[in-house]
Amino acid sequence: MSYDDLSREFLERVEEYRSLGVNPLTLATGCAVKIDLVSVLYPALRRIKEPLEIEGLSILPRRDADIFKGSVEGLRVHREIYRSEEEVDQERLIRFSPERAVVLVQIYQRNAGDPELVSRIVGGVYEKIARSVGRIVIGKGHSIVSADPKAQFMLFDFVRVEGDRDRLVLGNNDTIQIIDPAESPGSLRQTAVALGNSLNDLYILGAWRNTTIIPVADAPSEKLKNIIEDNMRSLAESIGARILRASQPSSGALLMGATVFAETDRTPPMFYDRISPGMIILASRPFGELAPINVYLMAMYDRDIAEELRRSYGITIEKILEIKRYVIDLMSRPNIHIARIIEGKLPQIGEEFDPSRHIAATTDVTGPGVYVIKELAELSGASIRLERIPLISPELSEFATRSYIMPNATAGTNGAVIFVASERVIEEIEEELRGYGENPVRIGRIISREGPRVLAPSNLRRFIASKTYLREFEYYEVS
Repeated sequence: MSYDDLSREFLERVEEYRSLGVNPLTLATGCAVKIDLVSVLYPALRRIKEPLEIEGLSILPRRDADIFKGSVEGLRVHREIYRSEEEVDQERLIRFSPERAVVLVQIYQRNAGDPELVSRIVGGVYEKIARSVGRIVIGKGHSIVSADPKAQFMLFDFVRVEGDRDRLVLGNNDTIQIIDPAESPGSLRQTAVALGNSLNDLYILGAWRNTTIIPVADAPSEKLKNIIEDNMRSLAESIGARILRASQPSSGALLMGATVFAETDRTPPMFYDRISPGMIILASRPFGELAPINVYLMAMYDRDIAEELRRSYGITIEKILEIKRYVIDLMSRPNIHIARIIEGKLPQIGEEFDPSRHIAATTDVTGPGVYVIKELAELSGASIRLERIPLISPELSEFATRSYIMPNATAGTNGAVIFVASERVIEEIEEELRGYGENPVRIGRIISREGPRVLAPSNLRRFIASKTYLREFEYYEVS
C-alpha cells in the first residue's frame, strides 16, 4: 500500500476519533501516558508520605502489584471515584471499613509536571480518606496524564479481606487511553493490550489462579464504552477469569484498563536479598514496543518524517506498518503462559528459597522500559552489568529518540518479563519460553552486592532522550 493510501486511511481514522470529540494526536499511546516517575511522582509522594502516615495511611513503595494474605473468594471490593477531596463520602467509607486500596490517579497534563501540584491534588484526597477510616494501606497506585481537564479524578478500589488467610492475593491496576490511534478505538486488540497490561503485573509474580477483573472504561459515547466493556468480558472468558461490575468514570475521555486480582500459594519472586553475583538477567523477548507505533503516527502526520526515515535507515512506510502490526499482535497476547512458568519455579509459602530451583526476582518492562533494571538494582542493593538492550526495532527506537518523538524509546506496554536467577534456572526458563514461541535474550548479570549500580553500554544513549533517566546509569564504551 502506498504512502498516499495509508495516509488517506489514517486521516479517515483521525476523523472517526474527532467525530467522537477526541483528538487522537493528543493521546499518548500505551504506558507513555504515565506521569514521569523520577522527576514528578516520586518527589510528590515523598512530600506527603510522612504526614499521611501520622494520620494512619501508608503508601507502599513502588512494586509491580499489591500483595496481602487472603483469598480471592474472601475478597470484598468497593469502588469510589473522587474528583476532589470534597467528594469523599466519609460515612460510606466507615460502613465499608476497607483495609487497603488499589488506586488509579488521572491528572490533567498542566498539573502533571509539577510535583508540588501533584502532591496537593493527591494528598488532599488521601488525607480525607485517612481521617475517615483510620489505618489503611495504599498497596498499588497507577498514575496517568490526561489532555482533558474534565478527566482529572482518583479511582479507588477499596478492599476488605474476609475468611481464610492461608494464601496470598495480588492486586494491580493498569489503565491506558489508547494503544494505537491508527486502529478503531473499539477494536478488540486495543482492549486486549489494555487488559493484558493490567494482568501482566500479576503474571510476572506467578499469580494467575482465580483471576478477577474489575474493568475501568470511559469513552466519549455510551456505545463505545459498552463495546470496550463487552471486549473485556470476551477477553476475561478466554482466560477463565471472573468479571465484577463497578461504577465507571464518566468524563467522556477515552480510557481502558482494569483493576485485577489473582491468588497464589507460592511466595512471589521478590527474594532481593538472595540475589547474588553470577546470577543471570533474562528478558523473555526483545522490547521497546511503543517506538514503532509512535514513529508510524508521526510519519502519517508529517510526510517529511517518513522521507527522513527512508533516507537515514532505508525503512519504508510499509516496513514501519509491518513492524507496528507485529508489536500490536505481540502486546495483545496475554502472558499467562509466563505466569505458569514462574509459578513452577517458586517456593510454596513457608518453604525456603533455593537458588538452584527458584527464581530470585522478576519485573515487567513496560512504562519505564530499561529503567526497570535500575529499580531492580535499588531493590536488591546489587550492582548490575547490562550487556545487551534487545529492542524490537533498534532503528525505530533510535529515530524516535533522535527526533524527540519519545523520551524513552525502550518503553512498552504489556511488555517483556525480566527474570533474575542462577544459570541453571535460567537455562530451564529459556527452554520453556522457546516452547511457547518466545525469543528469550540474556541481557546482563549481577556483578556484586556492593551497592545499587547499573553499568550500561554507551549505546543506551541512542534509545533514551530523557536526561533524568540517563543520569541513573553509569556507562562503558562499546564498539
